[in-house]
Amino acid sequence: MSVAIPRRDGASRAAAVFQGLLEQGVIVRPVAGYAMPDHLRVTVGLHEENERFLAALGRALA
Repeated sequence: MSVAIPRRDGASRAAAVFQGLLEQGVIVRPVAGYAMPDHLRVTVGLHEENERFLAALGRALA
């Protein structure tokens, strides 16, 4: 599935959020090469993995 990352001041933040997640050990995939510059591809996992992703995403978006 893809997750839309909201822009800030008109600029895409998907690359920065991708990097922030990666630094927290959460691996997602950027999809800017597929004409989706504001999205990240995320694989749905186990409940615990999804909880970890959501917590890391919150920190990366802050």
